[in-house]
Amino acid sequence: MVLEPSVKFWSETFTTIPNGPKVNLGSGPVQPDDWINIDNSHRAWLASRLPLLDKALVGLGLLPRTEFGQQVKIHDLNWPLPFATDSVSCIYAGEVWEHFEYPDAARLTRECFRALAPGGVLRICVPDGPDFWRKYLALYEEQVKRPRAKRSAKVLRDHVKMYFDDIATRRIWLGSMGHKHKWQFDQVQLIELFECVGFVAVDRMPFHQSRIPDVARVERSDFCIIEGVKPLASSQASFTQSRRW
Repeated sequence: MVLEPSVKFWSETFTTIPNGPKVNLGSGPVQPDDWINIDNSHRAWLASRLPLLDKALVGLGLLPRTEFGQQVKIHDLNWPLPFATDSVSCIYAGEVWEHFEYPDAARLTRECFRALAPGGVLRICVPDGPDFWRKYLALYEEQVKRPRAKRSAKVLRDHVKMYFDDIATRRIWLGSMGHKHKWQFDQVQLIELFECVGFVAVDRMPFHQSRIPDVARVERSDFCIIEGVKPLASSQASFTQSRRW
């Protein structure tokens, strides 16, 4: 993880989060009882809306068992969040933003800003683009330094294949359940996006270090983690400006 030298993990102005619901977007199997856990994956929909069919498919060995059930709120994040403006305490999203084209990810970021109460926190974790391609470049440099007769293109093909087969390409419905990545983020893109929307005190954060006291209950991956705060003065003006951006 690469952190900016000037990064400050805490701000005296933002030491506590406001009261209100805590929202876990794209919850997957991580579903703390005191969070509102939202997911719209095919499996979440199936287990929540057609639980008998889901159990039958599990019984036939066509699907593995799942933590999804009717306790998870099904909501398509392409639509406005089902929360009033200035009402949510914090929003966490682990490995969600990369499943949207950039304009849709920007719209979702603006929608989180709208729903958060002043002083509320948005924290997202995404696979770190530079880490993936840094590994590719290391493999490439290793091979290109070798005599041509001793080079192996297979290690490079395998790395690229992983990206297109396992990450960015739509797979069969019962394989990836329809998921694929649609963008690759890094801390520069995300910090700029947060700030353009209107968030302040935006930083790349270490794993489990957050203004959200119980973030460890929802955070499972130590990738690129960005956190920002909605200004304490409810900034409808900033929100209106961000909608024009």
